[in-house]
Amino acid sequence: MPRINMILKCRIAVIGALLIALSGCSASFTYNNIGWLSAFWIDDYVDLTKQQSKQAKALIKQSRDWHRKTQLPLYRQDLLSLQKLLINNPSEQALLSHFQGAKVHWQSLVLYVKDDLVALAMSLSAQQRQEFVDAIAKDMADDVEQFNEQTELERKQERLERQLDTYKDWLGPLDDQQIALISQANSEFQSTFLLWQAYKQARLDKLKQVFFDPQLSREQFISQLSMVITEREAFMSDELIRLDAINSKHYVQLLINLRATITAKQLKHANAEFADMLKDIDQLIADD
Repeated sequence: MPRINMILKCRIAVIGALLIALSGCSASFTYNNIGWLSAFWIDDYVDLTKQQSKQAKALIKQSRDWHRKTQLPLYRQDLLSLQKLLINNPSEQALLSHFQGAKVHWQSLVLYVKDDLVALAMSLSAQQRQEFVDAIAKDMADDVEQFNEQTELERKQERLERQLDTYKDWLGPLDDQQIALISQANSEFQSTFLLWQAYKQARLDKLKQVFFDPQLSREQFISQLSMVITEREAFMSDELIRLDAINSKHYVQLLINLRATITAKQLKHANAEFADMLKDIDQLIADD
């Protein structure tokens, strides 16, 4: 899996309130062929007619081409800015501002595809709409079942192992102080899984209301579905927003603390990782 997956997941919007998240062993292959690859993903959620499938593939290809031309260069600049920040001694505010900027890029994609998504959703039959919401509900139930299979301690340990692997990928071997810093940050992380599930359920409930309310006019359908697609925070609880902000600050503080411990060899290793990611992005931009 290319290291570019830290910044890119080759995400393209598809239908209703959700966005496709496709990533493969080759970022370039997945990105350039996302039009037909997405068909396999969509089939898991709803059976489209030939015309709808053609419409969806055209939307995805158009979105990818727009994304390649307008967004990838921005991601590249963001990556260079992050590299520059981490080479120096970044402040908490500088890092928080940087990561907030990434959310702006995501919202730009959502806004770009919104009208086409609404048009595609309007073409779905009642049966197709039911298939779609049922598939999403099943995915959510599967996630909860998997979550409940572990104890809180097991989940924390698994998360710590993932964190350690990530920082090893970026820095190479970690010393005891760095492992202690990462372990401490992991212990301070506040799980928001159930809050995110509540957010997803609230969004899905609204989608169902829009899909199956026979009293909605065409204009109301468009307006309310557009809100489901674009106004993410409207479905987030105050507690989720609060804990998400706290976790972001803990993450940023960990980066600052780790930066003070990084050796010249580790910094060289990190710069090589950045170079690989930039190379991947450049390849995606060039593969027109």
